[in-house]
Amino acid sequence: MILQMEARHWARQRVGGERYLCLRQNGELVVILDRCKHRGGPLSLGTYDEGTQCVKCPWHDMVNTQRNLEARRMPSVRVGAVMTVVVPEPD
Repeated sequence: MILQMEARHWARQRVGGERYLCLRQNGELVVILDRCKHRGGPLSLGTYDEGTQCVKCPWHDMVNTQRNLEARRMPSVRVGAVMTVVVPEPD
């Protein structure tokens, strides 16, 4: 399934029961699954550290490192102000 969302840091989008978050990593915008590796907390409600480019989960203060976030990255392409993302079909 193809999802289109705003190409900006911290843009959020929901498809079915899944959440997606656009954020800046290593100078480019990427789209990740919006859930913490620990218990699935919404990373978009957490805090982003610009220096380390890590996201702290709002539920248990679990830090999601760049490597953790990369593992949640969805295939995407940016064209202008739009991110086009390939996501699984909703249940």
